[in-house]
Amino acid sequence: MTEFLEDESTLSQNLAVPNIRHLRAIDAVARNASVSRASAEINLSQPAVTQAIAKMELNVGRPLFDRRQNGSYPTAAGEVFLHRVRRFLDQIDRALSDVKSNEGSKPLSWHVTSAQIRCLLAIAKSTSFSQAARSVGISTASLHRAAREIEATLQRPLYQPTKYGLVLSPVGLEFARKIGLAIREMEAVEDDIRYLDGVESGRIAIGTLPMSGAYLIGAAIADLTNQFSEARVSVTNSPYNILLNSLRTGSIDVIFGVLRRPEWATDISEEPLFSDPYCIVSRAGHPLASQPAVSISDLTDYDWIVPGEGSPRRRQYEAMFEGAEKRPRIGIETSSLSTIRSIVMYSDRLTLVNRHEVEVEERMKLLSVLKWSPDLPPMQKGITTRSDWLPTPVQSRFLNLLRAHARRAV
Repeated sequence: MTEFLEDESTLSQNLAVPNIRHLRAIDAVARNASVSRASAEINLSQPAVTQAIAKMELNVGRPLFDRRQNGSYPTAAGEVFLHRVRRFLDQIDRALSDVKSNEGSKPLSWHVTSAQIRCLLAIAKSTSFSQAARSVGISTASLHRAAREIEATLQRPLYQPTKYGLVLSPVGLEFARKIGLAIREMEAVEDDIRYLDGVESGRIAIGTLPMSGAYLIGAAIADLTNQFSEARVSVTNSPYNILLNSLRTGSIDVIFGVLRRPEWATDISEEPLFSDPYCIVSRAGHPLASQPAVSISDLTDYDWIVPGEGSPRRRQYEAMFEGAEKRPRIGIETSSLSTIRSIVMYSDRLTLVNRHEVEVEERMKLLSVLKWSPDLPPMQKGITTRSDWLPTPVQSRFLNLLRAHARRAV
């Protein structure tokens, strides 16, 4: 019984991991509509099950069950809570079964404690065991013990030695990633329940790609925060591979920009929003800006700013000048749209961008779109999310606002 009511008082709360056994008890009560039947099913005493419910109700701040003479039934808040709980438990069980096949009568998660999972996640986020131990507020020896216990339960090597000490193995890293995504489900519970009271609050973390069309994101964020003052938005601008990793680990919720999912990322879904054609841009007042027509030979007379080799835009640039007698000089390589804008505005250099990326600057007469249309397929832009992601109400609201702005921009 003491294992079920595990003591977490010595562990820091900055790595919040819900008590899995408590959640399984609540799920059992909901399915059986009875504390006594749930107690018999999961082989725990009725006081332990009742205590699990009381603790979760205290955390949530409202009743999860309506207790009647004929049984216990989820309240409206309880139904919302249970939906996330069941997604959490399902993801935990799948993450564990991906590491070790289950041969017992109970799910593997019955044999893994929240403290062990918290320690595993701390190791995944740290550069050493000592740093991980400090992050959860326990000794290094205690962390090692928890790490070895979960490894023994799964009977798979989760750690590997390096010259810097033990680190997670590839199996351990993938396991930690999936566990981290499961915990995101429970982090969303508060926002889901507050929505029942008519309060749209919560956080959305957005990853934007360089040259993604920042004005669309800006317009959607402005609308969201104007309508819902309690919404919290964070925006990260990074190259695709970094954002894809952040999305798959749950650090961000959505990527906006060019759609380029690799074939191996089967856990990722893409939603096209619009096609963004290419154009060639110069500063306002550039010698080519006033020409009624621009030729390839005109374009080769000026230096260009392009992204690094291997990027989709660089490949389009190379295709544009394929077969030309003369190729322009590339003096600067960068994918930073703000850097490109600044340099182009104060020089005679040219660059290849997507039409929506310079709409604001063209309206302000800071940049000019040359009268030459590259014979290149438009870039598909849209939303990239995890395939099994269940957005909170405020996250759904943001996506709908972004879709609306994208439709108007076409």
